[in-house]
Amino acid sequence: MHFIKRTLIHLLIFALILPWTLLSPIAASAEEITPKKEKELGQRFHLKMAATGLLLDDPIANKYYKSVTDRIMRGAGLNPDQYQFFIVNSGGINAFAVPGGYIYMHTETIISLENEGQLASIIGHEVAHITSRHFARRVESATTLSMGSLAAILAGALLASRGGGSAAALGQAAIMGGTGATVQAMLANSRDDESEADAKGRQYLTRAGYNPRDMYGAFRIMADRSFQVSAKIPTYMSTHPALTSRLATTFQDYANMAPSPPDARYKAFSDRILALSGEPRRVKTILNKRLAANKEDHSALHGLGLLAEREQNLTKADELMDMALALSPGNKEYLADLGDLNLKRRQVADAKTYFEKAGQDNRQAVLGLARASELLGDKKRAGTLYDQAIGMEPEAYPEALELAGRFFGQNGQLGKGHYYTALYFASMGNIDKAIFHLKEVGRQPNAGKYKNLAATDLAALEEIKKDDK
Repeated sequence: MHFIKRTLIHLLIFALILPWTLLSPIAASAEEITPKKEKELGQRFHLKMAATGLLLDDPIANKYYKSVTDRIMRGAGLNPDQYQFFIVNSGGINAFAVPGGYIYMHTETIISLENEGQLASIIGHEVAHITSRHFARRVESATTLSMGSLAAILAGALLASRGGGSAAALGQAAIMGGTGATVQAMLANSRDDESEADAKGRQYLTRAGYNPRDMYGAFRIMADRSFQVSAKIPTYMSTHPALTSRLATTFQDYANMAPSPPDARYKAFSDRILALSGEPRRVKTILNKRLAANKEDHSALHGLGLLAEREQNLTKADELMDMALALSPGNKEYLADLGDLNLKRRQVADAKTYFEKAGQDNRQAVLGLARASELLGDKKRAGTLYDQAIGMEPEAYPEALELAGRFFGQNGQLGKGHYYTALYFASMGNIDKAIFHLKEVGRQPNAGKYKNLAATDLAALEEIKKDDK
């Protein structure tokens, strides 16, 4: 579990090594752009992305998404945890791969797709860009590119991914200005890159057991929807060129194949993403239309319940979620969400019952049960469950780190409490507060193993802070 926590510190360290302004020119060469440097660039970018709050931090959605990415990684012959996959809360149609194995999918892309196979097709294509080292090749071919230009590319993509407003405009300026055509060329894949990613991605998809027809369907949707939102930069079409012509050539043999059957699991996943991230009026229009056609569409009902919760209409949310659960008895995701809702309504005993029914393999339910146990006075069980929620999966869970840090700090385990709190702030990119809490760990006489862990992390962070100045 320590490896999981230390990863947060390491992400912060890598992010702060490279200032996000133009640096003095440093010629890039094949010797310099090593896989190790690719990983460092990806880590720097990812911390900046995490600090914006754009990454979707929903354990239920992320668990389903990981099941798909794991399947594609196995189809590619890779360790499922070798790359890291994230959902970005953005209205733009896009998916992109960053050096070092970081792959991002916009929520609008997920909502636009029709089934799991189509999602897997996009993931497989992005994995292929990384296994083929397309970004590294472009860096190596641009011998006058500075490390500052690399930072500008990543920072520009970060800001533009907000999907609108002044931040998006600033991101577009970072992409198009300064290094101009060189930066744009670095962002955009060539036709040869796309052909290679198409071929490899298709292999990964079929080896993972998906219908190859879904690759045609996914790219057909991406092409159509990219044109509809062309004002948003970057879009999938801008960084993945010639998609329309590839549909008529590379993917044409799939066009007449039978499509995949209806996919209830993907519909539930897509509905959840829509409810958690979509513009409220749009969410209501889409889901109410579904309900008008089928009054027993429990996924649409539950999605409307999640939206009502977002809008702080907790009574309506409870009514809608109860209706969805009645149509899908024992649905663990619905039970976990009802638990969270009842915590917000201060009905702690009811929340505890829902969380227990949701099971111990549901990370959201485990964290909720920890909170409910704490509120009901069962501190021993609460402590065990907080540790369990943090360590269940490789991905950091900031909410669990924050709640666990507060709990242990308030209940006499100051070393552990400060350490978890430090990791929470590190995961949010707040170096000053992370350092403060790491120092507090060292001041606790009974910090145990956390004292040594904190000392190591503190030395690294202070050195980085010094260099950053």
